[in-house]
Amino acid sequence: MATTPAPLSARLAFRGDPRRSTRCAAERAAGHERTSRSSPSPETLGGRRHAIFSGAAVSGVLFPGEALAYGLGKPPPASGKSNRRTEEEIRRAREKAERRRDERAAEANPGVLVTLPSGIQYRELDEGKSDGKTAQKGDTLFVLYTVYRLAPGAYFKYSSGGTPIFMWARGYGTEGQDDVGATYKFVLGEPDALPRAVSPAVLGMREGGRRRVLVPPSLGWVNGDVNPKPPTFGAGRRLANHREEPLLMEVDLVRVRKSNEPLSEEDLRDELAPGIWGGFKLPAPPRLAQ
Repeated sequence: MATTPAPLSARLAFRGDPRRSTRCAAERAAGHERTSRSSPSPETLGGRRHAIFSGAAVSGVLFPGEALAYGLGKPPPASGKSNRRTEEEIRRAREKAERRRDERAAEANPGVLVTLPSGIQYRELDEGKSDGKTAQKGDTLFVLYTVYRLAPGAYFKYSSGGTPIFMWARGYGTEGQDDVGATYKFVLGEPDALPRAVSPAVLGMREGGRRRVLVPPSLGWVNGDVNPKPPTFGAGRRLANHREEPLLMEVDLVRVRKSNEPLSEEDLRDELAPGIWGGFKLPAPPRLAQ
């Protein structure tokens, strides 16, 4: 007659006593099994914990879930292997971070930084046409421009960083303006035609060139007479709020009319164009009476 195999705790409890008979062990195991069906006894739990921590016959005694729960089924860590990076890996990571920093600085401030003897700084974004005319004092210039302010704390980082924030522009159709291609015309060297920091930076530009000039507060829009003026109310409020901060003015030189150059047809049309056009049309001639 086949007997029911003894549970885990019974086998562990009687393994160390060879004088116990097999029949006695089976009877005790059967009684313990009937009791454990209702609720596990503290002896059963204690025996199981004892078997787990003693490491007795893990493959034949412990269940797989119990072995993993107590960390007995995991492979041992490889000996002699360290998670610390080598000096070569650290050096490569540092070089990669430095290259990325330089790339970000170049993206934020493109072009070549130029410092004039007076200390004025500008960036040469585009040298312009090789056969273009050069801007000199007394020449009439036609430019597109954009004015930016610098992010807080970026004034001393202009040469290596600093994020430009848009304020207003001319000729690019910003803020809903119908001015795409419209230029700002001025005579280079006339008072208040440009901020004092911009005029020397524009000197020597070629047609098609583009420069971004750093405008210190004392050489910028110090009063309401300095041009170019904000074209909208919102732009005027922005300038009033940031007048005492360093600003950037990006100038795109479209055309140069030399001081001794006669007026072309385009210049004549520009000179004779009305300042404000009301949109009125010439009425049709009256009809003759029938």
